[in-house]
Amino acid sequence: MTTSDPTNPDTAAALAAVDAHFDEFVEELRELCRIRSRRQEPAEMVRAAEFIAGSVRRWGGTADVVPWEQSHPYVLGEIGGAGERALLHFAHYDVEVEPAGDDADWVSPPYDPRVRDGRLYARGVADDKGALMSRIHAVAAWRLAGLTPPVTSRFLVEGKQWLHSPGLGSFVRAHADRLASDGTLWENSWVDRRDRPLLKLAEKGVLYLRLTARTLPRDLTSQNTALLPAATARLAAALAQLQEPDGAVTVPGFADDVRPLTARERELLSDVDFDGDFLRRRAGVERFTGDLDDAAAAVAIRTVPTLTVTGFGGGDMRDDITLGVPATASAKVEIRLVPGQDPDRVLAAVRDHLKATGFGDVDVEVMAVSRPNATDHRNPFVALVADAARRVYGTEPVVEPYTQWIGNQGVLAGRPIVGVGVSRDDSGVDGPNEHIRLDDYRAGIRHVVEVMAAMGALA
Repeated sequence: MTTSDPTNPDTAAALAAVDAHFDEFVEELRELCRIRSRRQEPAEMVRAAEFIAGSVRRWGGTADVVPWEQSHPYVLGEIGGAGERALLHFAHYDVEVEPAGDDADWVSPPYDPRVRDGRLYARGVADDKGALMSRIHAVAAWRLAGLTPPVTSRFLVEGKQWLHSPGLGSFVRAHADRLASDGTLWENSWVDRRDRPLLKLAEKGVLYLRLTARTLPRDLTSQNTALLPAATARLAAALAQLQEPDGAVTVPGFADDVRPLTARERELLSDVDFDGDFLRRRAGVERFTGDLDDAAAAVAIRTVPTLTVTGFGGGDMRDDITLGVPATASAKVEIRLVPGQDPDRVLAAVRDHLKATGFGDVDVEVMAVSRPNATDHRNPFVALVADAARRVYGTEPVVEPYTQWIGNQGVLAGRPIVGVGVSRDDSGVDGPNEHIRLDDYRAGIRHVVEVMAAMGALA
């Protein structure tokens, strides 16, 4: 494979434009961060979508704000390039994906972006408005340098109503011609504690279920407990058929399709940062399940499919002495799927196992589903993105072949996808004072410029 020449004058001009217009880029990012694009505020979500579409148009492209089922509006944009190749950028504009904490704990208001000590503080700047705007600004740099970008950039930006993006699959199918690409840059990644860019090649899928047991037409007095079945007891017994007390899943066939790790993938995972002490302190535990050491834990958290009972309810839970046999009980069950697993096959395995163990009467409702996905670390596009990272960051990037995060990457399966970002793992996406470092934002823009140059120069 032939990639870009780092001394190419066009590339140098685009990189110089990043520096010359960096303050302008940061101000445009701040404008987007002023918009409260929370899923609970539909009008603000529309404002954010229109702002992003306007930015794509401002930098010479076309963009549509497209209302869609089970979602806030999508932004579908394109900025043309000189060559035949296309680069797809996937991102989202909704914020508070993780628990956001109390706004009162912020050092400045979360939707009043402030720069302090070389960092930009704002809700959503790390997840994921910074990554989103870095892609647009990379294309802008070529145009500000008086050049036609070397590849066509396409933008798929969603505003999620729910984490599993139930409308994304139908949107991608309906607009497949406008989303064709030779490579895709995903939004979910960052720079690690050793200043190394992390290239993420996978996302887990999710199969989210509601299990419901119904044993009586209505709650009856508990004086009848010796004679009547309680739905809470029946559901608890059904759940006990699914896993051991330590969480190990006991459903036959559950993990049959899990893709086995290669020796090289294990080697790559061994280089990914994993702070076991931090997690143990945060969780208030002295050891991990199964007494895993940190090296084994770093692999397990990424490669082991899991089943979690995330909630259980039934009966009368008022703060009082109540007498009753519960007629109905429900539990929420989250199954995290790893590459190789098919959610339909796992769902069938769960239903079959409940039936085989005498719990076929327990209702199983699918609340959410997404397919896991992984890009082979040997794909030429991965090498291209890694090579571009070396030029920008001056260090060896970390290639993460599997990740613990769930997402919706599976709707774009079949094309190479690499996650790159502009934040850090301590950027505070799950609490107050979310931020990015401006130096990371500059490097992120430059990285995408280099990726575009390398794609344009492919033989």
